[in-house]
Amino acid sequence: MQTTILSLFALLGGVAAAQATDAVYWNGKIITVDPRFSTAEAIAIRGGRFTAVGKNEDIRRLAGTATRVVDLHGKTVVPGLEDSHLHGAGGGPGVDLSDTRSLADVYARIRERVQHSKPGDVIVSNSDWHEAQLKEQRLPLRRDLDPVSPENPVVLVRGGHEFILNSAALAKWHIEKATASPEGGQISRYPDGEPNGELIDRARTLVALPQNRLTPDQQIESWSRQFRKLHAAGLTSIRQPGISLDQ
Repeated sequence: MQTTILSLFALLGGVAAAQATDAVYWNGKIITVDPRFSTAEAIAIRGGRFTAVGKNEDIRRLAGTATRVVDLHGKTVVPGLEDSHLHGAGGGPGVDLSDTRSLADVYARIRERVQHSKPGDVIVSNSDWHEAQLKEQRLPLRRDLDPVSPENPVVLVRGGHEFILNSAALAKWHIEKATASPEGGQISRYPDGEPNGELIDRARTLVALPQNRLTPDQQIESWSRQFRKLHAAGLTSIRQPGISLDQ
């Protein structure tokens, strides 16, 4: 019954669509996400919108001489996906940790930046990473980071809620064993009571990160690169939490 309705929809739009159908995708598995979650074989598109969905033979009749006809070879087509809590698509200012897959990868990225920095320069990561992407499934903490960067302060920005600092960074901002966690935040500690470098939520206000000001054109280009990455992954809509007025 559902297939018949889809095919009828395709045929009813046939005359108009055949004159101006931009593209036909056939021989696929089209996930319609209708109330029955039914699938179809082909779709027609005109002006950036779906105009018909149904059987291969019905939809292919809608193709005109200028229509792009694509054989999907059995591949699946899904509607555009939405991410309702996305801080970024990778990249951005700072050391890029978005594609690291182990603690060794993280240390290598930081070490490379140290080698190209002046003594005392603050090294900051981007925020587009999470310990779950690392095979060790844990955060790199203060004593992990110290051998990689003994003199340069390191601040790893983990999402929108945490910083991880090495000893040089803790010293720079005077965060010590006796420093109390601010209200609404937490200074995480090793069993011996020393800060392990993790500052959560309001504790991040103890750190004043250097500002990397981008021109409007640079911001637009940065966002455009991220959106192209998201489009390639099938994302067509995102909700960005914690965005600035400039952005």
